[in-house]
Amino acid sequence: MFQFIFSILLQSLVVIFVFPLIDSDFSVSGKLWDAIVIVLFFGFLNFLLRWFLVLVTLGVGYLVYLLTLGVAGLVVNAIVLLWISTLFPGKIFVPGFWAAFWGGAILSLANYVAKKETKEDHHRDSRSDRRGGR
Repeated sequence: MFQFIFSILLQSLVVIFVFPLIDSDFSVSGKLWDAIVIVLFFGFLNFLLRWFLVLVTLGVGYLVYLLTLGVAGLVVNAIVLLWISTLFPGKIFVPGFWAAFWGGAILSLANYVAKKETKEDHHRDSRSDRRGGR
């Protein structure tokens, strides 16, 4: 549960502080709650769209993802961000595909860092518990 909350908070901070650096027209309301909602919808819609593409293409979509070394996933992220900007027009404005592409890439990177960091903390804690118990 901590990993999920940490990931959402880190991605929300990325949305607030890093997205405007991608493109000067990329605008996000400065409220943390709005960023959390955007990140939650991003994760949910991303999950749904990826699984929908895998099911509709009978697994070929997963093969395309692997063959493109993840670039297809970044395109899906961009589509989801563009879609979110139409769902929440007062909360986020995405100026175009490339801004959405880089925004999705940075969100994915933040999610990866959050997962990696919480796994390392958990691994360190379990190692110290084993040493202390001897």
